[in-house]
Amino acid sequence: MYLEEQVPTAVAAPELEWALPRHPGALETALRFIRRKPLGAFGFLIVFFMIAMTIGTPKAEFGVPSLPSRPLGFELGQPWMARYEVERQFKDPVSGRLVQFEAPSWKHWLGVDKAGRDTWARIVYGARRSLFVGLWALALATAVGTTIGVVSGFFRGWFDTAMQRLMDALQSFPPLITLILIISINPLTSGPSLTVAAFALGFVGITSVQRIVRGVVLSTREQPYVEAARVVGATDLRTMVYHILPNITAAIIVVFSIGLGAVILAEAALGFIVPQFVPQDPSWGLMLNEGRAVMLDHPWLAVFSGSAIALAVLGFNLAGDALRDVLDPRLRLG
Repeated sequence: MYLEEQVPTAVAAPELEWALPRHPGALETALRFIRRKPLGAFGFLIVFFMIAMTIGTPKAEFGVPSLPSRPLGFELGQPWMARYEVERQFKDPVSGRLVQFEAPSWKHWLGVDKAGRDTWARIVYGARRSLFVGLWALALATAVGTTIGVVSGFFRGWFDTAMQRLMDALQSFPPLITLILIISINPLTSGPSLTVAAFALGFVGITSVQRIVRGVVLSTREQPYVEAARVVGATDLRTMVYHILPNITAAIIVVFSIGLGAVILAEAALGFIVPQFVPQDPSWGLMLNEGRAVMLDHPWLAVFSGSAIALAVLGFNLAGDALRDVLDPRLRLG
């Protein structure tokens, strides 16, 4: 009995369909983010609302940037969300006297203060002041702190030791006392200056930023791609700028976003504790200080200004935490 040789028959290969991977759209990405990070989405909602409060029709008046009316070099007009001029005083139509500490109503959503001014309008203008002071301060702290942290963490050795001891010395002073000292002995202007306050806040924040950046750089400098850059002859400057800095950008963004909440809180604290050393423009801290004296009889001013501070800080903290989770490869959304 012979085994018949079986000749395999050719099987037609299935046609391969080539297609580019599908990338989710912006709306789908946003909805997925909201489902997975509801607290982060709530934080971003607060941040976007605060930004919207600062937007107004710009004026064709240019000059040296200053706070709070010309933070970007051009004059900002009245915020669109402010229903009235910030210094407009309202009087009783019958008696002609100022309306003081009026409770919230349809005409004045958050009531009026002691001088008869609309509280909602002052909250809106205070948001502009707080936001731009925070941006200026964090820009300074992030730029200087990142530079020190990258150079110190990359070279290590005696330079790292000297810089860290200097940062320890600066950080040993209580931040609030340091802020009050700087703005009280301000030699640059004849009176209180919000610009000086912003730079003081930035100076105080340098130590915290550089410590976080240095810690990230110490681990990044040991990565294979950094070693490869050294092998091919890249200079130290090129290695720091093109190979280390881009890979720590996520940490810098998170530090910046969370730091904004801390700076807003510190700026409000200055207006509350030492109002004589800060400009008397609408400020959440100044409003809280004014409302504190009459809180038992007229609580609205203190409640609304304090709530604005708390919500702003909460919003930036939640947004920063969500950014950290999204930008960290170990925690990135799938």
